[in-house]
Amino acid sequence: MQYRALRYGLAAVFITTLAGCASRHEDKADTADGADAGHTGFSAYADERIVQEIRRLESDPSAKSTLPLRRVQYLGQRAYLLTSPCCDLFNHLYSADGRLLCAPSGGLTGRGDGSCRGKVE
Repeated sequence: MQYRALRYGLAAVFITTLAGCASRHEDKADTADGADAGHTGFSAYADERIVQEIRRLESDPSAKSTLPLRRVQYLGQRAYLLTSPCCDLFNHLYSADGRLLCAPSGGLTGRGDGSCRGKVE
């Protein structure tokens, strides 16, 4: 009897956690602007802050980022990979002009959102 209650309790916690993760993704998709339409995923950083930081790095290539943002190559173009600070969040890839492209890694599987068309180098 005691083990049955423990199983039901753990199942309830698991389902609640999954429901919470799903609702965050839906909220982000609903508020996305035209450039990000259809893209789901939660970012720990405000979109404006990310775009400002990319513009600063583009204007001064020797500058160091104040965010966990690094320059990479994607489909032959310069891009920026923003590493999420915690578990199971997507690592988002942004173009040099600050548009959200895809999430090549992170998430529950660690393989991103599946929308990247090429390799991040």
